[in-house]
Formats: sequence, structure tokens, C-alpha cells
Amino acid sequence: MRPIARRRTLVAAALAALTLAAAGAVPAAAAPGGQPGPAGNGGKGGPHRPAYYLALGDSLAAGYQSTPTGGHVVGRGYAQDLARTLGARAAQQHRPFEFTDLGCPGETTGTMADGGCPYPHSFTGSQLEAAVSYLASHRKDEVLVTIDIGANDVQRCAAGGTLDLPCALNGIEQVRTGLDRILGELRAAAGPHTRIVGMNLYDPFLAAWTTGDRGKELATASVRLSDSLNQVIGSVDARHRVPTADVAGAFATDAFAPTVPLGGQQVPLNVARILQWTNMARGDIHANDAGYQVIADAFLAEVPAQYLK
Repeated sequence: MRPIARRRTLVAAALAALTLAAAGAVPAAAAPGGQPGPAGNGGKGGPHRPAYYLALGDSLAAGYQSTPTGGHVVGRGYAQDLARTLGARAAQQHRPFEFTDLGCPGETTGTMADGGCPYPHSFTGSQLEAAVSYLASHRKDEVLVTIDIGANDVQRCAAGGTLDLPCALNGIEQVRTGLDRILGELRAAAGPHTRIVGMNLYDPFLAAWTTGDRGKELATASVRLSDSLNQVIGSVDARHRVPTADVAGAFATDAFAPTVPLGGQQVPLNVARILQWTNMARGDIHANDAGYQVIADAFLAEVPAQYLK
């Protein structure tokens, strides 16, 4: 694969192809966005009725972060932030609250559905199988499910200072078909009081902007890749009537203007957000504590009103 800086025409072709790839994301018969309210009592929990929160996805759902000393931690991410907020709400209503996190670092849409997550995990088989089993056992309960998946299907396509167009197109298609299967199986297993919320993704490769002209080209191209991927995620979510937490918007992913001061220089707002809210300054694509809270807040904005009411 040729460096982007040496083949500007490759960037132009990539951007055009990625736009076309995202354009057909939703079948003509796709359902509109939003989630229907459950029958009966509208999903409202009575006094002392437990509320449940299930987090699904990859390393972001698992709360993975690198440490300055070269190690890493898990269990310190948006799902934990969200669980603290929801648990406090449940406590105010004198209701039990249970949080389960099945997120597995390195998970793709394929491994989530079929098994093979490369990181040690608590479930046997696939994460999707474990989630379906969980939902089946809580069909009568009030359950919130959050899911982030798809980043690992494409992130390798914009690494090392290059944009691999065939890789990116293939990864986007994998997300389209894989996420459709995952949400379909979750929907089929869910009870009438289960709420599912997805999320789109921030673009860690914006950090390349600070490395020179070649990095600026990679950052610009990576945003088009990110936009195409997020369009697919949003379209598949809508097809399954799943709201999408706008993490990309919260991170100002498309905002190359205005410029803001950062580390003694002026950088685009989207670049600043990535360097402030992730660990990309040391080469780690994962959010830091501040970034994970931003993601949690984006999810909170999409938590249906019926949950914990």
C-alpha cells in the first residue's frame, strides 16, 4: 500500500468510493428510527422492581485504557460511568440495579456473532450468544442494552500512514451485514421492556494531523472513512429501531474549523478533541477518563424515557 502523501489521487478515489459505499446502507424497506414502547404498563418499573443494564461491544464497552507506564486497565470506561448514573437513579426510586458488562477488547462484528474474541472473557461461545441468553432470561424485566461494535472491522485500514481502500470498503460491508445480524438476534431475544441503544464512533486517526503534511492528508481521509462507517451504523440501527448515541458529534469529528489552541499550536477542533479525550498522544486509540464520560453522556441522551421511570 502506498503512503497517502505520495498518491493524492488514491485519497480522492478512496473518498469517492467510501461515499458510494455508505449511500446504500439501508434497504428500501428499512423501518424508521426510534423504538416502540412496550405493551402493558409502558415498561415502567414498580416499587422495588429491579432494573438491569447490559453493556455489549468491544474494548470501549469493556472500558479498556492504556496507562502511562505501558500497562493497561479494563473496567474503566463509558459503561461503568453510565452504570453509576443509572444506579444512582435506581437508588432514588428504591429499586435494585444490576450491571453486566460483556464487552470484549478486540471484538469485531464477526467474532461478536461467531466467537473468537482475542481477549480473555467470561462467556463461552460468542458474546452474541451470551447476550441472547441473558435477554431470554430477562424477558419480563426492564433492561437497557448498550452496544458499540465495528471499529475493529476497519481500524487496521487507516494505520501506518496509509489508507487501504479495499480494506476499508470490505470492513464497512462487514459492519453492515454483521451489525444487522447482531441487532436482529438481540431484538428477537429481547422482551417488551428491553431498550437497545447503539453508538457511532469517534476517529482516533485525526491525531495524525499534528505529524506534518502527510499526517494531515491521512487525518482528512480518515474522517471520510469514519463518516461512511458511521452512516452505515446509523442506518442499520434505524432499520432495527435502535437509537444511535452520537459519539462522533460529541467529539466534533467533522469539525476541521474552528482551530483552537493545544500544546502551543493551533489545531482543528476535531484534532484537539481526539488528543484531549483519547490516549492517542501515546498511540492508544482508546478514550481516556474524560472521553469515556463524553461517550456515557451521549448514551444518556438516547436512553429512552421509559427506562427507570
